[in-house]
Amino acid sequence: MRVLILYTELAGYVIGNIRRFLQLNPQAELLLVHYPVNAEAPFNFDFPSGFKSVVYNINDAQNIQKEIFEFKPEVVLCSGWSNKQYINWVKQLNGGAKKVICFDNQWKGNIKQKILSLMAPFTFLKMFQYAWVPGLPQKEYALKLGFKPANIHLGLYPADTELFIPIGKEKLASKGAYPRVMISVARYIPQKDLPTLWEAFINANSSTGNKWVLNCFGFGELYEQRVQNEYIHHLGFKQPSELEPYVKSAGVYVLPSTYEPWGVAVHEMALSALPLVLSDKVGASTMFLSSDNGFSFNAGNKHQLTTILKNLMEMSDESLWEMAESSYKNGLKLKSDDWSDTLLKIYNDK
Repeated sequence: MRVLILYTELAGYVIGNIRRFLQLNPQAELLLVHYPVNAEAPFNFDFPSGFKSVVYNINDAQNIQKEIFEFKPEVVLCSGWSNKQYINWVKQLNGGAKKVICFDNQWKGNIKQKILSLMAPFTFLKMFQYAWVPGLPQKEYALKLGFKPANIHLGLYPADTELFIPIGKEKLASKGAYPRVMISVARYIPQKDLPTLWEAFINANSSTGNKWVLNCFGFGELYEQRVQNEYIHHLGFKQPSELEPYVKSAGVYVLPSTYEPWGVAVHEMALSALPLVLSDKVGASTMFLSSDNGFSFNAGNKHQLTTILKNLMEMSDESLWEMAESSYKNGLKLKSDDWSDTLLKIYNDK
């Protein structure tokens, strides 16, 4: 079983899911082509044995192409359609390889998307037999592109469940005083809308006696403009292993994005038994957020977010622990094993 993955920007969960796939399928061979590590998220990847990774460089495209064709993949996963070189390689790969387009774009019904859907019979559907997407907001887009429902698979972006499930288990097994700590894991870029979170937190915290702290993790172009407040700590980018103790000691996860096609961190924090506060633009809320484990607010609505945070700050420990348990259960809806199962299902499809 030879699998080629043409990926854009790597993150820890991608490697976690590949590692689990290779554990479950030791006979498989895997070739991963990926973009250079993003300076704003400088992950140190612990690549498992059993597969080869190649950093994509347009100037080295000819050598990469040679390696891909010699590999003779039986399944090809292509991350989106923005990289024309990737698409060109998919077009050229024949010999019965099963080709899968993977994307997290949500259907918005704008002009560009409508044009893409009209062109799909002559483009996507000629190149790809399958679409693999994170959840229901993306499935709608895949249907608009003309993929048959049976050939659309969900669960593209599981968290590294082997890392986060133990965190949730440990937290729920040792209940005590509920941690008065909110956590945000997001880049300091405009679409994450961290300033709205900071203002809402300061307002809610001051009106309830300044009993909570907010730990923010990430870097980005707006880092130098971060708010300064004694109850808000800006802790920079952390590797997943470095983040673990902070997640264990946190009580609530907040993601205020104005644009978030999915958001794997939502799954990670649900598995870590954290109640969720998410804007209505976070795609992963469709799978992991319910009335039992958190709240949704209109993106950019500082007043609405302030009210939610204030309500959380005034909840009893018992109520917060109940929400934590619900988050953990919601997180178990998707696991790294499911990613492996889907890839196997595509490989075995007749």
